[in-house]
Amino acid sequence: MKKNILRQLLMLSKRLMYGFLIQVFFCSVLLANTGNAQRKTLEEVKISVNLTEKSLSQFFRLVESKTDFRFTYSNRSVDLSQKISIAATDETLYEVLATVSKQTNANFVQVNNNIHVNRILANQLYDGEGVLAFSNIQLTGVVVDTKGQPIPGATIFIEGTSTGTASDIDGRFSLQTQEGAVLIISFIGYQSQRIVVSNQSTLTITLVEDQSSLDEVVVVGYGTQRKADITGSVSSVSESVIQSRPVANFEDALQGRASGVQVRQTGGNLDGRFSINIRGVGSVTGSNDPLIVVDGVPLFSSDFSTINPKDIVSMDILKDASATAIYGARAANGVVIITTKKGKAGKTQFSFSSDIGFEEIFNRFDLMSTEEQRLLFVEAFRNSNRSTSVYDDPTHPTWQVDTDWQELGTRTALRQNYNLGFSGGTDKTQFSGSVAHLDRQGTIINSDLKSWFFRLNINTEINERFSVSSNLTGSHQKQNVQNNDSWGATGYRSLIHNHSYTRPFDENGNLTAINTQAAPYFGANDNPLIDLMLPTRESDVTRVLGNVKFDYKLMDDLTISANLGGDIVHGKGYTYLPVYQIGLFVRPEGQVTVPNRREINWVSDLTANYQKTFQQHDIKMLVGFSAQQFMFDNSTVTGIGTINNSLNQLSNQINFNASGSRVSSGLVSSFFRLNYSNSDKYLATTTVRRDGSSKFGEARRYGVFPSGSIAWRISEEGFLKSSELIDDLKVRTSYGLTGNQEIGDFAFLTRAIATPYVFGNSLVVGNSPQNIGNPDLQWESTRQFDAGVDVSFFEGRIYFSADYYNRTSQDLLIATPVALTAGVSQNPIVNLGSVLNEGIELSLNSRNTVGKIGWSTNFNISFNTNRVLNIGTNSIGESLEIPGELIPLSNQPANLSRAGYPVGAFYMWVFDGVWQLGEESIARQWADAVPGDPKYKDLNGNGIFDVGDKTFVGNPHPRFFGGIDNSFDYKNFSLSVFFDFSGGFQVYNTARNLYGRGVPFVQNLAEVNDFWTPENPSTRVPRPSQGGNTTNLVTMVSDRFLENGDFIRLKNVALTYNLPSYLFSGKTIEALKFSLTGTNLIMFTNYSGLDPEASSRASLLSAGIDYTPYPQARLVSLSAQITF
Repeated sequence: MKKNILRQLLMLSKRLMYGFLIQVFFCSVLLANTGNAQRKTLEEVKISVNLTEKSLSQFFRLVESKTDFRFTYSNRSVDLSQKISIAATDETLYEVLATVSKQTNANFVQVNNNIHVNRILANQLYDGEGVLAFSNIQLTGVVVDTKGQPIPGATIFIEGTSTGTASDIDGRFSLQTQEGAVLIISFIGYQSQRIVVSNQSTLTITLVEDQSSLDEVVVVGYGTQRKADITGSVSSVSESVIQSRPVANFEDALQGRASGVQVRQTGGNLDGRFSINIRGVGSVTGSNDPLIVVDGVPLFSSDFSTINPKDIVSMDILKDASATAIYGARAANGVVIITTKKGKAGKTQFSFSSDIGFEEIFNRFDLMSTEEQRLLFVEAFRNSNRSTSVYDDPTHPTWQVDTDWQELGTRTALRQNYNLGFSGGTDKTQFSGSVAHLDRQGTIINSDLKSWFFRLNINTEINERFSVSSNLTGSHQKQNVQNNDSWGATGYRSLIHNHSYTRPFDENGNLTAINTQAAPYFGANDNPLIDLMLPTRESDVTRVLGNVKFDYKLMDDLTISANLGGDIVHGKGYTYLPVYQIGLFVRPEGQVTVPNRREINWVSDLTANYQKTFQQHDIKMLVGFSAQQFMFDNSTVTGIGTINNSLNQLSNQINFNASGSRVSSGLVSSFFRLNYSNSDKYLATTTVRRDGSSKFGEARRYGVFPSGSIAWRISEEGFLKSSELIDDLKVRTSYGLTGNQEIGDFAFLTRAIATPYVFGNSLVVGNSPQNIGNPDLQWESTRQFDAGVDVSFFEGRIYFSADYYNRTSQDLLIATPVALTAGVSQNPIVNLGSVLNEGIELSLNSRNTVGKIGWSTNFNISFNTNRVLNIGTNSIGESLEIPGELIPLSNQPANLSRAGYPVGAFYMWVFDGVWQLGEESIARQWADAVPGDPKYKDLNGNGIFDVGDKTFVGNPHPRFFGGIDNSFDYKNFSLSVFFDFSGGFQVYNTARNLYGRGVPFVQNLAEVNDFWTPENPSTRVPRPSQGGNTTNLVTMVSDRFLENGDFIRLKNVALTYNLPSYLFSGKTIEALKFSLTGTNLIMFTNYSGLDPEASSRASLLSAGIDYTPYPQARLVSLSAQITF
């Protein structure tokens, strides 16, 4: 791996400083007058005052205007209307307050920049001058729990200051403070206490155990449950985790945070398309994406970058059948429930955050220099019996050019994100909303992303029985894109595809093109900046998502709810390929392409919730009905013909081509769930859902998906209830059935398409079958068994959870290949075979204290084994195999799905070095090879190179993955360090396949410098060649380009400073914090590509294929958040 972190950090530091200065400027305006007297005492501050018969409140305002002190008091203890008269010139504030104290009987106590005002009590002493003398109190005490046991390590701080201490092993502490000061006593797992210091010198403080971890509410389908009552497998990601780093997608915030959930980026643009796999992959050709539900609305569209992550308050991941079965037909791959922020009763509060950062590609390909390429050309042409005259002279001006295309085609990109949130309300009505803007330059030139977001949530209690809640979000996204994720010279790939001996610009600064002197017939001498800079490629997406929910309490135990939600997505694009002539490259006519798509998704739910408690029994019952419809239409129009780049609209073109489609699908469902609890010890849940889908024929349209689970909270039993080690212990198990309907619409029908054909001497258009319909097509189903344990130790300081699952997907929805003579363009979809996923999930959370430092650790790791159990047979009884996508040039697949192996496992030839001198006869017989040509293992032993020598060599799916987050708090500082990791998988690096072959048609990687020659026989790099059998052999899809993808990545480091609260006492501002964040800082891996997670294809049949998608970037940002 190539890391030049110091160089990149130095480059970023200058730009980051600009952003830092901007942030500091605005914040310093707010705080310019708050820091001058932070360390000054009343004796150090001098003031001039001249007041006659003025009120005490007027005196306070005068002092506050002339100093940095603020008065705090209670109206019940201080009479602000009292009149005073004072004349003081350049006297200390201590002396002025002493004079006022004598006139008003007021008691003044300084705590940092605050002056607390009280009445003088009888036991308070005066000095000889009549000035009130406030002696410090040496306070001692002990911190205990409700059983009277000492609590070591509890923190005791004076509110508004940085002064504090910690209790010792016996729970005792000592602290010097003053009367009227407020103590904050806290310890992990207990509720914090606030105590006002009076005239006592000793304290006994009793902390009550905090049950919030058990009472924590988890969002499940159509409702919520206490975490302690959950009988299924559910993982939750909190708001603090989601907001811990700047992300553009909620999937990115989820990565590495929840056990059993693998998230990887698969998209090729800044909107960052991700794939989410929960507990492995169960479908072969169908979808493996989980169901995403936002505020009760199940989504169909995958444009998740249109959802503002800063609006999210929690993400709950339902993993086992007991948790997911309530969603039945779409829950086979798990469910992710997203809840946005809601309002709280109280005064309206605003929060504004801004982060400015810089992104840079953190890895690059190591390529040959121009001189190294010249030597490669000489060797390749000599091996191919061609003339080398063009390349023999190293002093020729052609070879003096060494262009770094990766440097020219990329940049350090500015990223800005602004968010204004507000919330508040009364006891009856609460509201919450936000507006936000994200402006993100791309690290590839001429690419950027701009997003605008809006959200408004309102909850209203009409009366004691009737309430209404509504959620509305809107977004607009505009993106300039670059082509990525392909075999050839597009996007970032073009920067390593083209040779370095072509100049990017001529002497006038204009783009140049092919270097004809160097290689007149080589196509890789193009200037990649032409395609990056000249075309216009725009993409716009507008989305409106929302719902309205009505709740009516029919009786105390029964609530009827109606929910109506909708999701509308409109996407449009504009691509213009301009007219130009640069060197030998000419585009005589411009081309305009305008795609449009519209998605409308609506859902309607009607539910009844019944809850009853009698004696030790607690029953919760849910009955519901749901209807959902999804409509999608799209069209694409391409026009060609303009010869003037100013006429770049579709209407200005001459020749046109158009295509489009429109589909609609629906789902009708009824469901039931029963939760039972006995004494909070014995828990059970049963769920049944019946779905009817338009994607299947009438005879197979409906499916029933039941599940059941039980749990035993052993910690509530008498023999454990008094345990000082175990706070909560629960064992649980579940079994159930869920479904998958994610295939194209109307696969059960045979559809016709318009097809041109020759009739007589004329070309006419008729109809031909597009597919072979399957009226017996039915639900793909998943049966899942889960057994888990949740345990909490040491009064909540350590929490551990473990799950074992066995997940079998059957009746797989598979597109089976048919012979070309079938006369259809689409393979028919049938129900065949089954896939097993089996694994273990472990989570460990600990909350620690080291002196005055708070420290918490969250760790999760998941192990998964994936295997195709069977995949059916063909018409003559042979086992079916499903190959993956063909790799260009060789036209061979790298993946194959076969019974007994993982889905999309790597299946290819095994590279065995190069043929050596003395092996000529064997090499010639084997594949007409010569010394220096690549050698592959003869696995079937027949002495020739054929498909029988292929074998399974790797797995694109990680055997384990996870993350670990350590957070530290000290006074007003906090530090978070987060790593994610993945292992036990391989990646096929197509960049090495194309640029590591030693073929001079394209640029070559630096590793090719070690190519075979008679003088260098020990290498494993084949000899260079241009065409012929050597080139064919070196292009074969083999494990030579299959690499270990294991990695550990420092995903995020965030350092935060919260300004002390006393700075804002009595001011509009309530809180202000700064954060310095680094993302994707370091990756430890042996993978030679840009990113081992870069699987360019969402289809599992071609998983683990790296076509060099839009590279992930290292981000360093500075943010500020102000609450007022």
